[in-house]
Amino acid sequence: MAGGVNVGHDLPPAMARRWLIRLLAVSGLVKLLLAWAVPLIVDEAYATAVARGYSLSFFDHPPVSFWLSVALADLTGLDNPLIHRLPFVVAGLATIWVMYRIGEIIGGARVGLWSAALYAVSPFFMLSGGLLAVPDGTLNLASALTVMFLLRILSRGDSRGDDGRLRDWTWVGLSLALALGSKYQAAWLPLAFLLFMTLHPRGRRWFVHLGPWLAAGVGLLGLLPVILWNMGNGWASFAFQGGRAGGGVSLSNMALMLVGQALYLLPSGMFVALAGLWMAWRARDRADLALLLLVASGPIVIFNYIYLTSAHPLAHWAMPGWQFALPLGALWLVRGSAALRRRVARSSVAFAGALWLLLGMFVFQADTGLLTRPFFARPPKWDNTLALFDYRALREALERRGLWKDADLIMASGWIEGGLIASALGDGRPMRIIPGGAAHHFAYLPGAQARGTALLLRPTLLPETAQAGADMLAQARRIDPGAELLRPVILNRGGQPYVAVTIVRLRVREAARQGM
Repeated sequence: MAGGVNVGHDLPPAMARRWLIRLLAVSGLVKLLLAWAVPLIVDEAYATAVARGYSLSFFDHPPVSFWLSVALADLTGLDNPLIHRLPFVVAGLATIWVMYRIGEIIGGARVGLWSAALYAVSPFFMLSGGLLAVPDGTLNLASALTVMFLLRILSRGDSRGDDGRLRDWTWVGLSLALALGSKYQAAWLPLAFLLFMTLHPRGRRWFVHLGPWLAAGVGLLGLLPVILWNMGNGWASFAFQGGRAGGGVSLSNMALMLVGQALYLLPSGMFVALAGLWMAWRARDRADLALLLLVASGPIVIFNYIYLTSAHPLAHWAMPGWQFALPLGALWLVRGSAALRRRVARSSVAFAGALWLLLGMFVFQADTGLLTRPFFARPPKWDNTLALFDYRALREALERRGLWKDADLIMASGWIEGGLIASALGDGRPMRIIPGGAAHHFAYLPGAQARGTALLLRPTLLPETAQAGADMLAQARRIDPGAELLRPVILNRGGQPYVAVTIVRLRVREAARQGM
C-alpha cells in the first residue's frame, strides 16, 4: 500500500535503489558520449553566443539556462560542446532521480522506477530535457522539484495532521523560482497550484496557511530578472512569445504535432501517459493525483489547442505537461497486470531502438558523410546535415587568408546563422545581424551597433554557393555599394568538401538598429 492505492507487492527499497543506480549509470554514459561527440546544434550555438555577457534576461527565454550554457566554460577556460552541456547532463540525471521520487510518493518504489524509466527513455527528455544546452533541462528539473516538494507536503499532511512546515514551502518557492527563471512554460505551475487550492478540499485548507503564500512570494522572484530586463527593452520577450501563436485552424498541422509528441515520448510512452491521465481523472478525489492531473493537463490542452489554431508551432511546447503525465502512467501500469507491463516494456525498447538507430545514423552521417561519400563525388542537396556540422575550422581558414585580422566585426543574415558562426569563431569579434534580419538577442548586444570592416558570412551546401553569393552581395550593397564577394571557405565533412561559407566584405558606417 502506497499513497492509499494498492499497487501489489512492491520492490524492496535496496533493490529499487540498485535499479535506479543502473538506470542513472546507463543514461549518464549515453548522455556524456553524445555530449562529447555531437557538435552544438542551432539553439545551443545561439545560446552560447549571446550569453557571454550574462544579461539580466534574454529576448527568447529567461536567463538561467543561458547563464549555465557558458558558466562552466568561463570557470574552466575550456570551450567545447561537452563543457557547455555538462550542467544540463547533470540536470537531466537529477531529473530522473526526482521523477523516481515523485512516483515513489504516489505509489511506491515500483511506480518510482517506472516513472524514472519512462522519463529516461523518452527521446525528448533524454536529449532536450537533459543533454542539450537549452532551457528544457533546467525547466524540467525545477518543475519536478516543485511538484515533488508539494507531494511531500500532501503526504506528510495526511500522517502528521499539518500542511507542511515553512521550510518545506520555502523549498517549493525556490524550485518554482528556478522554473520561472528557466522557461516561460513554467507559468502554468502557479496557476495549477491555485486551481488545486480552489477545487480540491485539501487544497482549500492551504488558503489559511502562511506556507503557500511564502512559496508564491519566493517563486515569483524567479521572474524578477525577466521583468526588469523587459521593462528596459519594450517588453520585447512577451511580444515575441505572444506573437508565436495564431495563423488559422489547420488539421494537418495538428496531426503533425500529434505525431511529433508521440515521437518525443515514444508511442508507448504517450499511450501510457494518456492512460494515466484518465486514471487520475477518475480518481481525482485523491489529492496527490488531482495535483499531478492539473499540472500535467494544462500544457497538454493549451498547447494542443495552439497547435490546432496556429501556423508555425513546435511540438515540444506541450512536453512540460507530458512530463507529469508519466508518473500517472507509471501508477496505471503498476496497478495493471504483469503482462501489460511486459508489452509496454517491449514496445518501448522496440520504438526506442528504431528511433535511436535513425538518430545514430544521422549523427554518424553528419560527422563522416560515409553513407553517401562512396556513391557521390559531391554531396547531393538532400544530404543536409548542416544542423550538426562542426564549424570550428572556419576561424583558422579566415586567419590563413588574413581576413580575420582585417575584420572589425562579423555579420550574418539572422540569429540562426549568427549563432552558429559566432559560437564557432569565439568572442574575438562582435556579431551584428544584417538590417532586416531576425536578430533575436543579438539586437541587444554591443555588437548590434558595431561599425568598420565587416565579413558577412553564410554557410550553405556546396550546390547552393552561387545563389547564396548573389543574394548576400545584393543584401550587402544596400549597406555598402562597394561590397565585394570573396572566394568562399570550403569546409570538409569526412575528408570530402561539404560546406561553403560564402563571404562578402563590406564597410559598415551606420549604427542602424537590427531586426528582432
